[in-house]
Amino acid sequence: MMGSFYHAKDMGQRRVPTSLSRSTTIPFIHWVTSGIVPQFLLWSCCAWVGVLLAATCSYADEVQLNNGDRLTGDVVKMEDKVIIFKTDYGGEIRINWDQVTALTSTKPMVVKVLADVEDRLRELLLGEYELIETTKLGPGGTVPMTDVKAINLGHIRFQGTTFTLGGNSTSGNTDTKAVNVAGRLMVRSDRQRLYLEAKYNYGEAKDAVTVRNSMAQANYDYFITKKVFLNAMSLFEKDTFQSLQLRTTLGAGVGYQFFDTDRTTLSTSIGLGYVNEHFTTVPQTETASSRWSVRFRYAIIPDRVTLFHRQDGFYDLGEGNAIRLSADQGLRVFVYQDFYFNVEYDVRLNTQPAPGRQQLDEAFIFGIGYEFR
Repeated sequence: MMGSFYHAKDMGQRRVPTSLSRSTTIPFIHWVTSGIVPQFLLWSCCAWVGVLLAATCSYADEVQLNNGDRLTGDVVKMEDKVIIFKTDYGGEIRINWDQVTALTSTKPMVVKVLADVEDRLRELLLGEYELIETTKLGPGGTVPMTDVKAINLGHIRFQGTTFTLGGNSTSGNTDTKAVNVAGRLMVRSDRQRLYLEAKYNYGEAKDAVTVRNSMAQANYDYFITKKVFLNAMSLFEKDTFQSLQLRTTLGAGVGYQFFDTDRTTLSTSIGLGYVNEHFTTVPQTETASSRWSVRFRYAIIPDRVTLFHRQDGFYDLGEGNAIRLSADQGLRVFVYQDFYFNVEYDVRLNTQPAPGRQQLDEAFIFGIGYEFR
């Protein structure tokens, strides 16, 4: 039955347009009033609330401090007596390890502790510590807090691995181009450290090459104590505008690690070396040499601004007692996650250059880079 008026029968005070047929209206009214819709909505709401509660109540790692405070989040790592703990409300926070009384995790933590069983080969290669897995530290846990050396750090780890690219290009009254590429890799264990570095610089002005030099370096350190290490090194250099076809330097010595933390690293080494120089304008020379090196890094603002200085020096014991110095220093400013802006000043000194060449080379380098952490 069709009509333009409102039909209120069987609906109490509700008025429903009677433009619907009776065969359609009556089942629809019964479906609504029978409670099917409320039950369906109720069960749907319960299901969604359950999902939300499960997500909200998911387990998290917990740090208990000696003042009674408890923090929830995720354990990132612990080294140098500082634990890095990531929270939803404060990001990554650093806590002194002596302030922590207990630590629990939802997944196994890799914990470095002093080895119970003596193993000469492992001590020689990796140090006196071993790795175990546990989900709880402190009271009731398998490992006392005082026995923990590090958390979530393997025997072998990468430190300070970077790639930097810089350069410029101008045209018009001044037509110049420059490219600077540098890569550095450091691999470290408790006993050993390997450092590799390579650099290439190229420049031209008005289609004439003005700069072309490169170097590759490898350093190996073996720690006989936590601070003192034995050092072996090799250095290969080439510089077209110094008439240097190849300079090979091999050396060995002893070094001392003053600091080695996330924020500060400082080490020095001294020793003796062998130098073979092949210039394009003079005969090849060989000489013994004394050598020194300095490596310094300091995070002015942790994870944001880093100051660095790298220096290698040589004093030849023959062939005119030449002094050669290579020093790189600058600032690294992280702009987005692990990408950084690099400002660098490089100095190269050779008091006995090839005939007609200058003793000092300087370079200001601006570039961008990425650090692999």
